[in-house]
Amino acid sequence: MVQLLGININLLYRLVFALGVGLAAFAGMINAPASTVSPGMGTQVLIVSFVVVIVGGIGSVWGALLASLLIAFADTFGKVFIPDYAGISIYVVMAAILLWRPEGLFKA
Repeated sequence: MVQLLGININLLYRLVFALGVGLAAFAGMINAPASTVSPGMGTQVLIVSFVVVIVGGIGSVWGALLASLLIAFADTFGKVFIPDYAGISIYVVMAAILLWRPEGLFKA
């Protein structure tokens, strides 16, 4: 509807995206002194995200949602019941699901 009024929406999309990137960069600069910033600070989150995507099925949004809940429960219960081996609980769940369904919980 706005395009019919003569407003260039491609320019508007780029402007809004650039504003969002700028605000995110500014928030990162403000938060960096308050938290420890290092080059490898997101690796643990990246590994758990990879496990969630593999368990859910690559390309399946509903599978990723279900897998994230399942992995979160496994991690939390692992930390409560077996604190010495809590780090491997998500990998045990991943191995069990991949042995049961090699394509993940849902196919894409």
